[in-house]
Amino acid sequence: MPVSRELRDWYLSTLGVVQYRPRDTEPVALDLHLEAVTEVANTVPPEVIVALPENPELPGAENELTDLQEEQIGSFRLACWQPSDDLLVINGLAPGSVPLQEESGLLANIIRAIGRLGDVLTSPQLIDWPPSTADQTDRSGAEEMLSVFVEARVKKQGVLWVLLMGELPSALLLPSRSVCSLSVGQMEELPGGARAIVTPSLQELLNTPELKSETWRAIRVMSHQP
Repeated sequence: MPVSRELRDWYLSTLGVVQYRPRDTEPVALDLHLEAVTEVANTVPPEVIVALPENPELPGAENELTDLQEEQIGSFRLACWQPSDDLLVINGLAPGSVPLQEESGLLANIIRAIGRLGDVLTSPQLIDWPPSTADQTDRSGAEEMLSVFVEARVKKQGVLWVLLMGELPSALLLPSRSVCSLSVGQMEELPGGARAIVTPSLQELLNTPELKSETWRAIRVMSHQP
């Protein structure tokens, strides 16, 4: 179902994407609040979490989300890193959790191996679903939110590669594929010219080290090294 411009703008604002409009276009009035996690013991540095004001109204939601037969999806969190201009990494998390130190260290090693890590791996942006206390739990809404987020990074920041780590982000961004058909190393073209690559999640790589060699074979195409 095509998403209305108002709902698309609401997603972008929720995700912290700055938009620019022609002067003769009246902007949509949307509020964005950024909350910092002040203390996370023995994990990564404080994260930036996108949050919404209490009881927000979803522009266009009455037209876009009326199908009561929509598949429902539970709460989740996505950790999103952009370690270089052309690379976006998305890993699924349990609601309310943050990447463990071991997971961040593993990701830093992976990104370093393909020549895209600077001095340090910066903290990820955390995206929660549902994005508010509103009754917005259908799967198509979650797919649309992630699609809007990735499309904005591709078009506005020049992302060329999207690393989908784990079943959750892969199934949401590539909804035309069933979960059963997703495989490590699968590559898909995305709107705007970027390409997505499916890999195991950081948690799976830590729990099952033998998956690391398969993952390396899948991402070598991104390597700056010969």
